[in-house]
Order: sequence, then structure tokens, then C-alpha cells
Amino acid sequence: MPTDVPTRTRRLVLKQRDWAAAEAFAERHGWPEQPTEDSGTGRKSRVWSVDDDIHFQATRDRDSGEFSCFFYGVDRERLARLLGGAEDELDTWSLVELREAPYEERTPRRLAQSLFRLGLGAPPVHSQEFMPPLAHGLANEQPMVRAAAARTTAYMEWPELFPLVKVMAESDADERVRGEAGKIVYVYRRAGLDDA
Repeated sequence: MPTDVPTRTRRLVLKQRDWAAAEAFAERHGWPEQPTEDSGTGRKSRVWSVDDDIHFQATRDRDSGEFSCFFYGVDRERLARLLGGAEDELDTWSLVELREAPYEERTPRRLAQSLFRLGLGAPPVHSQEFMPPLAHGLANEQPMVRAAAARTTAYMEWPELFPLVKVMAESDADERVRGEAGKIVYVYRRAGLDDA
């Protein structure tokens, strides 16, 4: 893969569900905020320029209410260093916490929220260690949880998940889950992440 292609780091999911932590972090580093427009995706974002080539972005997801942040640019080594610094300075859900929370939550609502965080904080490329907690949600007896798990796959954007969501869209016992999975199938196909 060419090294001059822009990429993003893994998203860090903030434990504080507002703009304050990301805003203070960018301010401490002297990064100016850039004007942003609504993308129409339901996500609200704020962007700060680290320099001409790298940006720091914080996003509020409309569906989950979760806040996450990441860096994007072309210098992968520098992006990794910046992400490590952000992990040290910001109060975020660790990878271990993201993977364990779906097994620890007992109410459907809290389990669904933990699945949203799992998807938001997953690496940008397929990671096998994120599959068991996702599968746990996809197989849950509660339709609300299965619908959240289907939505979570859209955050992950891994082509490997398309067949799972397609099966849910076609055969889940609950109409709401089939509908949610169907929306995600459409998103995958539109982004060219399907198996067609």
C-alpha cells in the first residue's frame, strides 16, 4: 500500500460523553480548530489541525451518543505516536474494556451501549479478537441487542462482517432486527464492502 495515502488511526472512545475532553486536549497542544460542515451521516464532528498534513477529529455519534476521537493523515508512524499520546492523556475505554464489557453488562440497554463502544473503538481493519464479543451480541435473545450488534458492524466497516449482517437481514426472527440489518447491508453495498 502506498505510504502517501491518507489513513486514520483507531478511534479512541471517550469515557466523558461530551466535547470537553477533546477540546481541552487540542487546546493544550495548540491545535487550531477548523470549520466543519454536517456530513449528513448523523455524526457531528469537530476537527483540529495538528499541522498541514495531520488532523485530530472528535465525533459524536447520533445513534449511540458516544464520543470518539482519532487522527488522520499520511505519516503512519507519526499518527501512531500521536494516538499513543492521546491514549495517555485522555480518559478512554481501553481495548480490553471494550472487548470485555459486552460479557459484563446484564441489561439489554447497557449491553447494546457496550456493543456500540466496541464497534467505535475497533481497529480500522479486521481484528479477530473483536469477533467473540460481537458474536455474543449478534446471538443475544433480546432483539434490541441484536439490532445494536448489527448497527455496530457499520462502525467497524469490515468487509468480513458483511455475510453475517446479510444473514440477519434475511432471516432474523425479529422484524426490527431485519430492518436494522437491512440498512447496514445497504451501507456496506454502497461503500463497496459487500461480497457482490
